[in-house]
Amino acid sequence: MRLAASLNRNTTYRGEGMIHRTFGQTGIEVSALGLGGMRFENPSDIDGMAAVVHHAFERGVTYFDTAPSYCDGKSEHIVGEAVKQMKKSGKPFYTATKTIAGDPDTIREQCERSIKRLNVDAIDFYHVWCLIRPEDLPERKAQGALDTFRRLKDEGLIRHICVSTHLEYEHIAAMLDQGEGLFEGMLIGLCALNYDLRYPGVREAAQRGMAVVTMNTLGGGLLVNHPGQFEFIMREDDETLVDAAIRFNLSVPEVSVALVGCRNKADVDAAVDAVERFDPLSPEEIVKLRRKSAEANKDFCTQCGYCRDCPAGVPVVRFMESYNVRMLEGVEACKSHLRWHWGMTDVCSLLDECTQCGQCEEACTQQLPILARFEELREDQRPGS
Repeated sequence: MRLAASLNRNTTYRGEGMIHRTFGQTGIEVSALGLGGMRFENPSDIDGMAAVVHHAFERGVTYFDTAPSYCDGKSEHIVGEAVKQMKKSGKPFYTATKTIAGDPDTIREQCERSIKRLNVDAIDFYHVWCLIRPEDLPERKAQGALDTFRRLKDEGLIRHICVSTHLEYEHIAAMLDQGEGLFEGMLIGLCALNYDLRYPGVREAAQRGMAVVTMNTLGGGLLVNHPGQFEFIMREDDETLVDAAIRFNLSVPEVSVALVGCRNKADVDAAVDAVERFDPLSPEEIVKLRRKSAEANKDFCTQCGYCRDCPAGVPVVRFMESYNVRMLEGVEACKSHLRWHWGMTDVCSLLDECTQCGQCEEACTQQLPILARFEELREDQRPGS
C-alpha cells in the first residue's frame, strides 16, 4: 500500500501550522483536523463550550461536525454560538450536521432547525446519518429522503450532500450506488485499531471522488485513556497517544478530515499540536502497525452509543464502557467503576431488566457479544467472584 508516496496529492501546508486538504471534488480546502461536537465536558455551559469551539477556530480548525442529538441536544447550539464570533473574522469555516429522518417533512424540519441553531444561512455538509444496516438507505430512499436532500440543495439550504455510515466494507459499494451519485463525502469510523476492517470502505469512497471524513480517530477515547495498552502505535519521539492516533489517520491519503472530539481547550491544543507536528507514516510503518493491531485486542467498545435506546431501559452504553475497564484492568476494577463512576449500587437488578431481545447487538457497529458480556458482568457480582 503506497501511503507516504501519495500523501501530498490533496495536502497543502500553512507554514508550520494547520494542514489543509481538498474535500473530495468540491474544490473546498478544509482543515485536516475537524472538531467533533459530541464530547464537550459541560454542554449546559453553552458559552463556555462555544469558547472551546472558537479556540479551535483560532488555532486553524475550519471543519466543525455536530448533530441535533449530540450532548443532549446542545451541541448545535454550542457550535452556533461560536459561529457568531467566527463570522466576525471574515475567515472561512464549514459546518457539518446530520439527520436520521427518512420522511420529507421531518428532514426539512430538522434541516431548518439545524440552520437556525447553527446561525448559518446554509449547512455546508449535510449528512444522511447513521446507516448501520444495508437496508437503511433503501428504506429512507423509498420514503423520499434523497429527493428531499436534492430539493434542499436546490433551494440553497444545504451546499453539499454527504453520508455517515457504520456499514461493513462489503456493503459500502452498494450503499454508495444507491446514493445515485449525490454523496460528495462519507463520514466513517477509522483508527489504528480497526484499519483493516474500515480501510476498504474508505478506499471505495475515495475512488468515486468523494471526500472521506473519519470519526473515532482516537478510538472513542479508548486509545488515549489507556496509553499503556495501545502504546504500540506510538513512535519513540511522540509526546502523547494523540499524536500517534492523529498521525495514523492523516497518513491515509484518502482521508480529507480526521475528526477529534474535544472536551475543552486543552484537548483542542493537544489535537492541533499533533497536527502541527505531523510527520506521515511510511508504508513500512503502516505494515508494522497493522500487524501489531491484529495482535492486540479487537473487542473494545468504542462508545458510539447506537445501542443506547434499549426498550427495557438497560444502560447498555455504561455497561459496555465498564466492560472495557474489565478487559483492561480486571474484574475488581470493573466492579469499582460500576459502583463509583456510574453509581450502580445494584448491578444485577439493572441487568435483570434485559429481555434478551437482541436490539443492542443488532445496533452494535462492532458486532460485539453484548448479551454474553451482560452475563459475565452478572457473574462478577456473585460473592467470591
